[in-house]
Amino acid sequence: MKIYGRAQNNESELEILSEATLVTEPSTLRDLASFLYRCADAIEDEGESWEHEQFESNEVVSPDFIVFNPYVVSTY
Repeated sequence: MKIYGRAQNNESELEILSEATLVTEPSTLRDLASFLYRCADAIEDEGESWEHEQFESNEVVSPDFIVFNPYVVSTY
């Protein structure tokens, strides 16, 4: 698994992160877990036709959280 990211106020290129910290409510963690399960199912069910999906949160300040299919995106 690789985790990529960039600073919130920086539009620089993505960097590989060695650590990620989530600070959020339990309901959002459950929503994120459900999102990850749906992505895993889609990768298995749709194969290379599924490229990526972005998590959408109801929180006012929410960073982008995107899952890419490792079988499609070779640059990651």
